[in-house]
Amino acid sequence: MSTALSTLAEYARSNPRSQAAYERALGLFPSGLTHDTRRQDPFPPCVTHAEGAYKWDLDGHRLVDYVTGHGALVAGHSHPDVVEAVRRQAGRGMHLGASSELEAAWAERIVRLVPSAERVRFTSSGTEATLLALRVARGFTGRDRVVKLAGHFHGWHDDASPGVALPVDPAAPVGSPPNPDLTVADPFAPGALEAELARGDVACVILEPTGAAWGAVPLPPARVASIAEAARAHGTLVVFDEVVTGFRWSPGGAQAVIGVIPDLTTLAKVVAGGMPGGALTGRADVMDALAFREGHGKVEHPGTHNAHPLSAVAGSATLDLLADGSGLARADGVAAELRAALNAAFEARSTPGFAYGQSSTFCLIFGERTDDPVALKGGVRPPLASALQCAMLLEGVHLFHGCGLLSIAHGPAEAEFTANAFRQALERLQDEGLIP
Repeated sequence: MSTALSTLAEYARSNPRSQAAYERALGLFPSGLTHDTRRQDPFPPCVTHAEGAYKWDLDGHRLVDYVTGHGALVAGHSHPDVVEAVRRQAGRGMHLGASSELEAAWAERIVRLVPSAERVRFTSSGTEATLLALRVARGFTGRDRVVKLAGHFHGWHDDASPGVALPVDPAAPVGSPPNPDLTVADPFAPGALEAELARGDVACVILEPTGAAWGAVPLPPARVASIAEAARAHGTLVVFDEVVTGFRWSPGGAQAVIGVIPDLTTLAKVVAGGMPGGALTGRADVMDALAFREGHGKVEHPGTHNAHPLSAVAGSATLDLLADGSGLARADGVAAELRAALNAAFEARSTPGFAYGQSSTFCLIFGERTDDPVALKGGVRPPLASALQCAMLLEGVHLFHGCGLLSIAHGPAEAEFTANAFRQALERLQDEGLIP
């Protein structure tokens, strides 16, 4: 293998059309991006189309895809059932500006699958779902304060964004004002969270039930159960953010796997089948804070695209594909095989590092094994992060910045291809002196 060019330089040489697309985007978008996590040095790939477990970039490269629509496409790209449902509905009406049976059919599927679901309200995104959850919790309890867990992500709105990440980038975030009603608690500090709840003024505690960043920093189920128990002892609602884990960890989400039922659950990504959409669901009495009731105040919730018809039919078709759990179980099995193969590649190259993950996901860490939350949350750090991303793209694999989310379209062949690609990427990075 030639090492005349650095990995980033070779990637740039191999992707001239993606580079040209990025240079065009620089004149249109801040940093040429429409989503922060798509940042990549020297530039991200520009994708033209996708199907199943694959997508194709502007330079004609076929890539095994582990971004899967930022986790939304657990059924894979362009599943025929989903495509046909959207095509059919688009011909009947893009936006009906009225109630329809589509939204009820979509909600009925959620209620059947998710243990906590008694009532549903649709939103346009996961960020909106978590914002609505906090608003409903405050309206129902009459309390203002919210507790979130350090490192757990709940969207970019001001009610949840301060302190969303453990310190990885020394540059402090700007644009989010200090929120005196938001407390960030360390879930692993003995008694810290419980002390906040004991004040008796917390409307809700919101958390990712599998741990920060969909389990990058795992949270043991026993700890989730103890948090829920402590919250309820003080009249505090429990909100599970299942934007990523909903309908991926199981048809009923992570709550069905760990056996802890929250008062409210936020959903997005898979729930809308790859279309824009999210949902808040939970206990009927809590959700009734959104209801018009004479003599009661109401939590307001408009939204032009709530329960959008195309999202409704894509979501319903996707939930039907996942309902029996067999596809998800296969994806989990392929992910487990892939994690094992990635770890074997680390060992074969004598490179310190490991792959880990839950359900149909994986994360890569370079260095010695650790349970340090800062190291796990930080993932693969610069400059290695960009080199790894480019190295894997050169081998035909698109990682989600050192992690990956599989779909039911990924099989043993894709896992084997990815493991081989990772072995080649490790060799490339070693030759460049970026890893031992």
